[in-house]
Amino acid sequence: MAMKNFIRFQLRVWECVNQKSLIFFLVLFGLVFGITPLYAHGPMENAHGSASSPGQEKDLLRLGATVYKHMCVFCHGDDGNGGGKAMAYLYPWPRDFRQGVFKYRTTPFGSIPLDKDIHRTISRGVPGTSMPSWGGALTEDEISGAVQYIKTFSKKFEKEKPKEAITIPAVPASTPESVEKGKKVYQEMRCSRCHGTDLKGDGPIAAKLYDIWDHRVFVYDLTDPNTFKFGFDKKDLFLILTTGIDGTPMKSYNHLTDEERWDLSSYIESEIRKEEFKPAKYEIDLTTYRVDQEIDMDPENPLWENIPVQNIHTMPLNARRDPVDQIQFQSVVNDEGIAFRLVWEDSQPDRTSSRHQDFKDAIAMEFALGEVLLHKHGHNEPFFGMGNRGKVVNIWQWRADWQTEIETKEKLEYATKGLDLDTMIFGGEVNPVDALNPFRDVPVEELNAEGFGTLTPQPQTKQNVLGKGVWKEGKWSVVFFRALDSLNKWDIKFKRKNPVLVAFAVWDGKHQDRNGRKVISMWQRLKALELP
Repeated sequence: MAMKNFIRFQLRVWECVNQKSLIFFLVLFGLVFGITPLYAHGPMENAHGSASSPGQEKDLLRLGATVYKHMCVFCHGDDGNGGGKAMAYLYPWPRDFRQGVFKYRTTPFGSIPLDKDIHRTISRGVPGTSMPSWGGALTEDEISGAVQYIKTFSKKFEKEKPKEAITIPAVPASTPESVEKGKKVYQEMRCSRCHGTDLKGDGPIAAKLYDIWDHRVFVYDLTDPNTFKFGFDKKDLFLILTTGIDGTPMKSYNHLTDEERWDLSSYIESEIRKEEFKPAKYEIDLTTYRVDQEIDMDPENPLWENIPVQNIHTMPLNARRDPVDQIQFQSVVNDEGIAFRLVWEDSQPDRTSSRHQDFKDAIAMEFALGEVLLHKHGHNEPFFGMGNRGKVVNIWQWRADWQTEIETKEKLEYATKGLDLDTMIFGGEVNPVDALNPFRDVPVEELNAEGFGTLTPQPQTKQNVLGKGVWKEGKWSVVFFRALDSLNKWDIKFKRKNPVLVAFAVWDGKHQDRNGRKVISMWQRLKALELP
């Protein structure tokens, strides 16, 4: 009887609830008991910390495959083995992804990295190496897709889960005492065997170190802020000391106490020449300025004093001390032609390569032919390293040894007052030394390429780029000049609606640079000329 009365009471109560209240109650019930359990464990996460549905993962993987095949395959290879077409020109060699070993990570020693760790390397690049920063070139989805695609090369990511990221406490302030204690730790851990007593990377065993891929290890200068792969803030230093660098002789120092690692970080940080840090973007917009006066080849012409300077970041294809890491760019145009002035620091002018052991200084500009847009239409621009099949590039190269030959010849002609030495010495025949260099009147050669191994000089009748270089007070200054109207269909066209894609390369004789051994830039966008 009591139960029946309770049921009747419930019915009366429900009859008293109006329709709006009932709807509100049902919605509230659904929010509390229907939807919440779906998210009780947060969004669906894969084993490596990225949230996505199966459909989204497939889309990301397809996007990542496209990015990889346009941007990464030249160095890292089709199957991720680090053996792409550019590999032979690079040191250190590109990463072999198949073993699932990554140098940078925030996880403990022995763990695979988190997705965000690989994402960071792609986005920020690896300073001091040929791995550029792609953060300004790729979208977040493209970088995330590339991360997922790179992981497919190693079964480690199917079998293992990354450990939780290392938690770094608040960074303690450095003091003279902590720096001194860190110096003692540096000595006790025998860090100088690799890094040297002055931290410049010239320790007694530095030249004898190899990584797990049996590649020679290059020990970088720890006092140079521009070659720290993973950052030079104290927190970054502490992290690397804690994790180590997988695949290399740089082990984890997590057997030290936190205080000892912070002290060691304080000491290293105190030796870094932070005032020499050169923050730079890998890709920028360049501007050519219109002038009314005549343009000549003289890099010291006062004309250039009023033209704004832009800095172009370069990266070495071969690891080295004191690399050329910046080119100063200026450009002007008039009704006759366009000129570029390039300046870079070089403590020693290397002007000749007549002997086998000599190496010359040189610089080149590379232009993508056609109305090509950067990072549009699926990143369909030519590869910035010599182009690729079907995507031809136009290259202008200035060489210091040609400049020297020309200047020497002019001095001889002046000294002999026009006397024909070739007739006297070679009996009217062509001087065989001059015959080796058909471009002996101009220190610039114009070439084309569409991939590695395809570099081809244009015929002498089509060479129409002029130039001159001057070395003074530790700097080279080189001017390139060309008429706006080109002679050859394989020449860059400056009269156009879209920006010109241009990249740069510098060969430094003191580093024994030649051919593929050099420093390079990525593509830069030269704004289209405003011509009448």
